[in-house]
Amino acid sequence: MSEETEATTAVEETPVAAEPLIKVLRGNPTDHEIAALVAVLGAAGGASAGSEKRDRNMWGHPVDKLRMPLFSWQRITLLERTHMRR
Repeated sequence: MSEETEATTAVEETPVAAEPLIKVLRGNPTDHEIAALVAVLGAAGGASAGSEKRDRNMWGHPVDKLRMPLFSWQRITLLERTHMRR
């Protein structure tokens, strides 16, 4: 009976191969070409890489460089519209 339990645990422990995420339809790419493709797709980003929400950083915005008088209603309105936008 111990042989049967060992056989069932050995079958359960074998990893199941997942479906490939990238499928080559034509040609015969080398390992280096596939590695370059994976690197480019990984750098392009995905939902898991940028899933967290980041704060907007408005430092150095071009609107702040406009040279209008401090009491100008146009400057105040433009700054408020730009920096208060979400």
